[in-house]
Amino acid sequence: MIRGFDDWVGKAPDDLAVVSGEIGLTYLELDRRANQLAWALREREVGPGAIVGLCVRRGVGLAVAVLAVIKTGAAYLPLDPEYPVDRVRSALIDSAAMLLLADQSVLDAMPGIDLTTPVLCAGDSVAAFPVEAPPAAVAEDDLLYVIYTSGSTGRPKGIAMHHGPQVRLLDWSRTQYAQRPRALQYFPITADVAALELLSAWWSGGCVVIATERDRYDITAIARLIREHRITKILLPVVAMQQLARHAVAHPDDIASLRELITTGDRLVITPELRLMCDRLPDVVFDDHYGSTEVNVVTSPRLSAPAASWTDHPELGRPLPVARIYVLDADLNPVPKNVSGEIYVGGGPLAWGYCGRGALTAASFMPDPFSRTSGARLYRTGDLGRWRPGGVLEFLGRADFQIKLRGYRIEPGEIEALLSERDGVAKAVVTLVRPEPGENAEPLLAAYVVPAPLPPGEVLHTEPLRDYLATRLPTHMVPQAIVLIDRLPLTGTGKVDRARLPRPEAVEPEFVAPRDELESAIADIWAKALGMDRVGVRHNFFWLGGHSLLVTRIVYEIRETLRIDLPLSSMFQRPTVEALAVELRQAMAGRG
Repeated sequence: MIRGFDDWVGKAPDDLAVVSGEIGLTYLELDRRANQLAWALREREVGPGAIVGLCVRRGVGLAVAVLAVIKTGAAYLPLDPEYPVDRVRSALIDSAAMLLLADQSVLDAMPGIDLTTPVLCAGDSVAAFPVEAPPAAVAEDDLLYVIYTSGSTGRPKGIAMHHGPQVRLLDWSRTQYAQRPRALQYFPITADVAALELLSAWWSGGCVVIATERDRYDITAIARLIREHRITKILLPVVAMQQLARHAVAHPDDIASLRELITTGDRLVITPELRLMCDRLPDVVFDDHYGSTEVNVVTSPRLSAPAASWTDHPELGRPLPVARIYVLDADLNPVPKNVSGEIYVGGGPLAWGYCGRGALTAASFMPDPFSRTSGARLYRTGDLGRWRPGGVLEFLGRADFQIKLRGYRIEPGEIEALLSERDGVAKAVVTLVRPEPGENAEPLLAAYVVPAPLPPGEVLHTEPLRDYLATRLPTHMVPQAIVLIDRLPLTGTGKVDRARLPRPEAVEPEFVAPRDELESAIADIWAKALGMDRVGVRHNFFWLGGHSLLVTRIVYEIRETLRIDLPLSSMFQRPTVEALAVELRQAMAGRG
């Protein structure tokens, strides 16, 4: 897995390999630091077959840590430092990780975590260890990483990916993209795309520019990084790419260095701003990576000039050379061209399966009836599609209720199961609410809750439900809207009719004026950012048209006005003035 990186350590040792903020490491410096940390891990008996939890904040230290684990021959288990403690603990236990490599600041922020997994602090000195690489014989079938994604049954599932599929993907990537790129690293390390961002750049002799966590939520900051570092290659979720294109309308010089655009994570929709951005970039290539964590990238249609010829919903194209794609009916028979079926993937890209989930693995990774290779398997994607003339695949949606939001995969069932555990909740349904045509807004994750009978005088409130979810789920899985509803609309067959659920703004609470100085200050900041005359304390920021770009602005204004440094996640977890004021009061009290 590291041979491509090692090649460039030998060919260009003094070239920059990674930059974050004011810190940069050359290929030789990155190699030596990773080697020393790898020896420290080896001292803890980390090697092939082991799994190492990785809970390190974004920066050059994250690049060192990922590379170090790979150099030992072990697999890394990425964990977001902002994850709830219970989710970190359960992933370590479920994966049988033998060690947690973490920043001390992350450990300090997890009081009472009571880990049974041994811990190595990423900040501990490794200067005494050799700068040469430890010996490691890694086979194609050895595990590379385990990435946990949302689980439809309410339990997250760990996808175990081995080296072989990643090596084949990186070899393909080298044939498709320019050598020595300056590449943005945008995705969280908990996404499989992050591995592609890092490793594909290093296999091509490029420099990785790691965006900070705050920058990831601010497209203006991303544009600044592109301009300042002369970035040539970006891989962004569809929504972020659309936001960048809107920014570029007024600031074309910010993105003038770009030559390779790649998007992934949701169905690509070509907007007028995307067409304009690409038309302004000479010789740009625009690729759409389709796949999933279980199979990486399996198609990559390339859009080329002129942008005016692009359809609004580009097709998925043809399979990569290493992949086989089938569109099958319920009996696993291939469907004719132009007929809808479920998309299955076979061949080289498939992961091992799910950690410790034999039945789930067998249901999703089944024997391949079309292959003569012993042990060949097919992965059932859950996506619907059809073959178009010329052997081109078209995406038609999902066969289930899985959601893609800002590049994250979300199983509504996991959120619904947690809500249903709470007293006072009879039923819960989670869905994605898309903006109305012409609205300049982002999709909204919404939970619809039917209250259960409660004792006299008791009422079900949404804020305690949101607070509970925030202690169990990553920020991107906490619904921005929780709507109380008397009953769920049903179809004729008794299933929930999601199309008839009311839009959150249709059940917006009555206006309640700010009741103290702090609520007034927050409401004024929101109103100014949203372009409104007034904001009530129970109005939902996202229902009012707020989106991730404005979140960064709100947090900045709160810091400047109230002198409180608020985490970006707070806006997603507490999207009303009333709820945010509670958190700010706690922060002010803790500050003394």
